[in-house]
Amino acid sequence: MTTDTEPSELRIQAEVGRYTIAKTFEVTARSITAFAGGVNDFNPVYFEDDRPGGLIAHPGMVFSWQWNSRFTPDLEYPLELVRRGVHAWVDVQFERHAREGDVITSQGQSVAVKQVRPGVLSAQRFAFRDSQGGTVAIMDTGGITRGAELDGEEIELASAPPLPQRSSDNGDLVWSTTFAIDPQAPHVYTECADIWNPIHTERKVALAAGLPDIILHGSANILIALREVINRNLDGDPTRLRRFAGQFRGMVIPGKDVTVNALEARDEGDREVIFYEMRNHLGELAIANGVVIAS
Repeated sequence: MTTDTEPSELRIQAEVGRYTIAKTFEVTARSITAFAGGVNDFNPVYFEDDRPGGLIAHPGMVFSWQWNSRFTPDLEYPLELVRRGVHAWVDVQFERHAREGDVITSQGQSVAVKQVRPGVLSAQRFAFRDSQGGTVAIMDTGGITRGAELDGEEIELASAPPLPQRSSDNGDLVWSTTFAIDPQAPHVYTECADIWNPIHTERKVALAAGLPDIILHGSANILIALREVINRNLDGDPTRLRRFAGQFRGMVIPGKDVTVNALEARDEGDREVIFYEMRNHLGELAIANGVVIAS
């Protein structure tokens, strides 16, 4: 719940442990094909619904489930703090991949608050479970409320396991690809993923928020990069994906080019680790410190 009353001070209580609403989603051929189409990911595993075992859910569907179960209606949150919030990072781990016919319940919990130089960092953990209670995936994600101060001590109930680090930074690329983002991409993704924020689709709102134009969703950016990694490094097989992570940085403007770079690919025997990034048309990082772990 939000309130129009602006706080006299931009302070955030040092509280964690609160749960979001739980919401349940049926994984259907319609939802899978729509989501994959929303990020121009035309891998046959998301579209050929006559294949044995049915369709594999696009791994990015966790963003749709998370977005639609993020609400805490029993918590009043000043609109001024909402306006100052920016999505900072995401880290998703898969126990298995959802498939057509699965029923997935999503619920989040606030797990950490910390004071950082730009403001207050808040972290949430979302669990995605099937109808038998089995864990399908875990998403650790967080954002920063710019200019805010933490009222109380820093708290951390849980955090994602450490990510692998690059072994070198010599500037050599494994591969690089540049392509244009369709002008209508934010509108298509909004409807196909059921993730709506008017800064992505309504220019008047974007300009009022200080943006140069509508911008593509951060989750769409990371999934477009992930599409390239899966197709180029995992033989187009998303079921090999065990974990992906990245930090949200600069803006991607519809109609402009983006570049996805694979910075390093490492075979560690029982797993493959790929480090990637996305840059916008100005060469600025849109997705930084990207990591994919696969079988």
